[in-house]
Amino acid sequence: MAPAVTVTLDVEDLRPSHDLPERVVAMTELVLDMLADAEVRASIYVVGELAERRPGLVRRAAGDGHEIGLHSWAHVPIPTQRPEDFLADIRRGRALLQDLTGQEITGYRAPMMSLVPASAWAVPLIAEAGFTYSSSVLPGPSPLYGWPGLPRQPFRWSGGPIEFPCPMVRLGPIDLPYLGGTYLRLLPAAVRRIGLRRAARNEALWAYCHPWEFDTDEAFHQHDHIGTLASRIAWLGRSRMHRQLVRLLGEPVSPPLAEVAGGLIESELPVLHPNRPPELGPVGRWANGRLRQR
Repeated sequence: MAPAVTVTLDVEDLRPSHDLPERVVAMTELVLDMLADAEVRASIYVVGELAERRPGLVRRAAGDGHEIGLHSWAHVPIPTQRPEDFLADIRRGRALLQDLTGQEITGYRAPMMSLVPASAWAVPLIAEAGFTYSSSVLPGPSPLYGWPGLPRQPFRWSGGPIEFPCPMVRLGPIDLPYLGGTYLRLLPAAVRRIGLRRAARNEALWAYCHPWEFDTDEAFHQHDHIGTLASRIAWLGRSRMHRQLVRLLGEPVSPPLAEVAGGLIESELPVLHPNRPPELGPVGRWANGRLRQR
């Protein structure tokens, strides 16, 4: 039997202008309906400014039994922010989500997995703001944001929260985050099966997706911070996403990440200092960050 996977959803409104139609509410409700039909409880990370504008969406997700976490106040990469602004924003977002849901908000996820060496300063601030765990790093080279050399299993940051690294599988010379987003949309299902089969017993497996990935009718526009090519890729394979999530929901599912974190013995986790330098081979040096502004 395949190992169990936590389902996670990053709720964000990526329109470059509010003059364009708002589609995030309808698409998020579509995914929430799918989760309800499958009787699956997920971890749902919401951008703070969207939660402020659409509080009913957050209340519905919490009322359905999902864990609510923060996806930063605005959907911008951490390295583009100043530390004092970042701390104020995530404190504000956490307080808002707690008011809306009645939950203690313990989970933080960085936009675009942008907790990287250039934003290592954010690690202690995430803990200072009250978060006990993060799922914000991609532990390998990435065309957008990655932190090569980090462990694949949960670890604890020195002076910071527990970290759940994005699950990855190595195929030849390339590491792929096979359980989420673009990779879940575009890769054959066999890649997911290979990744799950190779996963170590001490990995915490989680899949991620976004409401916009289910929106086959949205007109193309360029997403901020990732450039033209990566924005084009965000439109590929959307017609497959509904089917891919249905398959995932039909496989063994783990509880939300807050519950997974609560079951860990922190003293047994590896402890890493956030100033650890990345380790890049030739493929990684070529690939890392390549699509951020292209």
